[in-house]
Amino acid sequence: MKRTFSFQLSTGSGDDRGTVIALARAALARGHDVRVFLMDDGVFALREPALESLFRAGAEIGVCALSASARGVARVDWAVWGTQGESAANVLESDRCLAFD
Repeated sequence: MKRTFSFQLSTGSGDDRGTVIALARAALARGHDVRVFLMDDGVFALREPALESLFRAGAEIGVCALSASARGVARVDWAVWGTQGESAANVLESDRCLAFD
């Protein structure tokens, strides 16, 4: 059964970032839908080439525009700039959600 997994990353920790990327990769490999939303210091993950590769593999990548702007993180063409409201919608529309704070 195909499921939708949502991952929220709000920490700048490399360990958390690596865990999100590994779990998202595993879910994609099993044919599931994946959504990753970055907020707070998690927006620094946009600098990770592995995150772009998740997008290329089919994951949806969302970014809190306010968090990115406050931290001087530039837009990338493969991520959708959004709001906390869109993050909440991702959670509601997902079968499972993991948050890394």
